[in-house]
Amino acid sequence: MNANRVHEPRVHEPVRIARASPCGRIAAAVLVMQFIAGVAAVMAADPVSPGSPRAGIFGVEAEGRRVVYLLDRSASMGEADGAALRAAKREMRSSLEALSDAQQFHLVSYNHRPRAFSPSGSTGRPAFASEAARKEAATFIESIRADGGTDHVAAIRAAMRLGPDLMLLVTDGDEADDIAEAEFASLERYVAPAKLVVIQFAAAGAAGSPRLMELARRTGGDARSIDPRASR
Repeated sequence: MNANRVHEPRVHEPVRIARASPCGRIAAAVLVMQFIAGVAAVMAADPVSPGSPRAGIFGVEAEGRRVVYLLDRSASMGEADGAALRAAKREMRSSLEALSDAQQFHLVSYNHRPRAFSPSGSTGRPAFASEAARKEAATFIESIRADGGTDHVAAIRAAMRLGPDLMLLVTDGDEADDIAEAEFASLERYVAPAKLVVIQFAAAGAAGSPRLMELARRTGGDARSIDPRASR
């Protein structure tokens, strides 16, 4: 080996970077634009807000973006000088005032048949809780009068057709008005997409409507009995 041999440096060939064809670049740009449009559509349909909105009545709260209030207006709610009905109306107005503008709501009053609130521009579906919509709702609540019998099942089914994720129900229903045992399983399946909160006016020790209360608990909601004398 010749010790004086000069080693020539090795020349590396430059790395060749493949360039996309014009058609490829256009396709990639289209995909990016479609992705951005999809994200924008999702955000517009379901705006992101900090925390989960809640709604409640008589101190019982649950998460809900689309809230339907159900108020029993049967004749018994007008007994004892209408104390139960007045208390229910007062609590519903207070609950409505606490909703955020991003939440939606609807109202169903019922006796032996349901009667739905019809806010301007939102017939058949929940309305956003704007100041104007809350004022309309307050007028509807004040118009409610007590008479007739009680049909919880018809009212709950009417409320579910409005697409709620939370229902807040106030009643003084007794055991005779309770959900029939034969209807309970099918109603539980029907209500499953939403939570149900039940507030029941009942004197201490009264049976009330136990299956209605159980339905609320099975939906992940809550059920409370309130002494009507304490709600005046």
